[in-house]
Amino acid sequence: MARSSYLLALGLVLLGLGTGLGSGVAQERREGAAEEGDLPATLIADSVSYDRETGQLTAVGNVEVLYEGRVLRARAITYDERAGEIRATGPISLSDPESGVMLAGNAALTPDIREGLIESAQVLIGEKLQIAAAEARRSEGRYTTLYRAVASSCVICAGNSTPTWSLRAARITQDDVARRIYLEDATLQLFGWPVAWVPRMSVPDPAVGRASGVLFPMARHSDIYGFGVKVPYYRVIGPSSDATLTPFLTSSGAKLFEGEYRQRFDSGGFDFNGVFSLDDGMEGEFGRGAAFATGAFALDDFGFGTGFTTDFNLAVASDDAFLQQFDYSDADLLTSYARLTRTRSNDYFELDSLAFQSMREEQASSTLPVVPLTFTYRGLMTPERIGGQFGVEAQGLSVVRADGQDALRLGGALDWRRSWTLPQGVLASAGAIGDFDMYRVWDDPSFPDQAMYRAEPNVNVELRWPFARTAASARGVVSHVVEPIMQVIWSDTIGEFDVPNNDSTLVEFDETNLFALNRFPGEDRIETGLRANLGATYTRYDPAGWSLGAMLGRVVRATPDEAFYESTGLAGKWSDMVSALRLDIGRELSLVDRALFDADLELTRNEFMMTYLGDSGGLRASYIYLAESDNPYYGPQPETNEFGLDARYRVLPNWEVRGLWRYDVVARENLRTGGGVIYGNDCAEFDLSVSRRHTSSNNVPPSTSIGFSVRLAGLGGRNGRQWPAARDCAAWPS
Repeated sequence: MARSSYLLALGLVLLGLGTGLGSGVAQERREGAAEEGDLPATLIADSVSYDRETGQLTAVGNVEVLYEGRVLRARAITYDERAGEIRATGPISLSDPESGVMLAGNAALTPDIREGLIESAQVLIGEKLQIAAAEARRSEGRYTTLYRAVASSCVICAGNSTPTWSLRAARITQDDVARRIYLEDATLQLFGWPVAWVPRMSVPDPAVGRASGVLFPMARHSDIYGFGVKVPYYRVIGPSSDATLTPFLTSSGAKLFEGEYRQRFDSGGFDFNGVFSLDDGMEGEFGRGAAFATGAFALDDFGFGTGFTTDFNLAVASDDAFLQQFDYSDADLLTSYARLTRTRSNDYFELDSLAFQSMREEQASSTLPVVPLTFTYRGLMTPERIGGQFGVEAQGLSVVRADGQDALRLGGALDWRRSWTLPQGVLASAGAIGDFDMYRVWDDPSFPDQAMYRAEPNVNVELRWPFARTAASARGVVSHVVEPIMQVIWSDTIGEFDVPNNDSTLVEFDETNLFALNRFPGEDRIETGLRANLGATYTRYDPAGWSLGAMLGRVVRATPDEAFYESTGLAGKWSDMVSALRLDIGRELSLVDRALFDADLELTRNEFMMTYLGDSGGLRASYIYLAESDNPYYGPQPETNEFGLDARYRVLPNWEVRGLWRYDVVARENLRTGGGVIYGNDCAEFDLSVSRRHTSSNNVPPSTSIGFSVRLAGLGGRNGRQWPAARDCAAWPS
């Protein structure tokens, strides 16, 4: 018989018997269905027969029953109208949009396929979690209970059936409504070995993106706090908010409580996390901890006008040792800020507040500045008569200290700049700036108790002469660009020169500010005098996929600028020589070197960075050298000579190793060392790490930390990165 489609009005009366109606009512419903077109189900089979005496309908060959999104596929089925039961002969496949896909040998189901008993069941949930059971039962249209079951999300081969992880349970119940899976008398096995037993547990359905529950514990060990365990609890609060609460207990007696809260809105969102100690395990101190928060919002819907955005960062700790003692951070300075900005094509506005907290034992946070308010506004216009671009700027800064100077600065600037293209391709530009500031200082006897005024005129000319050359090769076109650059600048200070310096205490001279009009990082100090910035750049683009860039230059002055101290490289008539070299090979490899040479061509500063990011691993190598110097604001600075390595390499498809090394060449000692190994596959990730901090302070001695974490995909977690399956089933005999 040709394959056909039969409506259950022909004999498979699912709706009537499924709701407990008698056979007479069912028959009436069946006849009405044919007239009204209200057909409860569809049967597809190669052949269908109906026995009127026994009331049994039999379908054989590629049988499919479709009912309200559920699909039953079987080799053959028998529908007993009087018993209200479907008996299916395997292999059977039962697909349900709520519970997933189930494979079985034989089954006895209700007509609506919502309830029944299933033998030799295999369930696939969320296309990830597999459960095999000797027997399964569907009940109440929402529960699937599997007896003597094994669950795993790993690839299981016929020749090697031991998965990376599995859960063996006396009973596993899937709740389609609550979207959770409940296990009873469950044993967790790793690589076939039992490692944990729990009488009852529940995990979210793998198809659920976010679900509340206990996450996998994390183990750590440190020389300071001993052995510690973190057990995170994740809570879904709403569709755009969640929280994670993590008790942290250690063998030294420390009892810490970590928390994280995340909230998202249409206009932005924020994250808050912190840690609080009930007992630090050292001196039994209560209340030590830290708090961090970040967030950003677009303010179009809050009445601020179009284009305004705000962002903030909070970082605060109870003391300067807590973060290092418990392996949270090695930062020596915590910065908090709140910022309001708007950027448009012709103007820019920024409003900030900043605060700092020192983590250095020799530096008191009371001496650090707090900036209650700083603002900047810059607008651009294009005057038709004189051409070019005209700018207007207003800015202000307020600084207060618990112990030390308080200051206020208000100022503004007017500037103009215009560019031309001269014969032979020379690019020329000229500009003028008029800057003015007012200062007021408190709690500092070295400054007068009155307002101070300062103005700074600036005129400048710049010439660039780019030369480009292209050459054809077998690989394509090679291009070379050489560009000599010269700037001539004159600026001066009118009025008070010795004003408070809060934002220009640390000057760095490199290729990024070689052609800057003012090389001080802030507004409190202005570069003055007649000077010329001289330099040249070279760039090569190769069709093989690599490029090379280089820069060399220095500054020459008519008279030295005494505002620059010796170690800046800008003191004297001739500055130090600045150079930069960058090599990029494809997207994987990048090498950058930045150097500063004095008049005798001896290095006073050198920074090198190499970065490699490939499919099988990555490497970041760095080297920094800073010659011994004397900073008038921070005092003598010792020589810095350090290099570091940070690498990872996937030695095998499922194994990755990583290492970390920081070394002080001057002291001839390690600063930090560490390493780790990760094993990962399609269903699990195991991460073991070891790190050693070799530096010490009065509060925090050198220490070694060990961490271990486990992620099991399909069991309330997901891998940190993509991994191949643990094995290729094609390599195993079936």
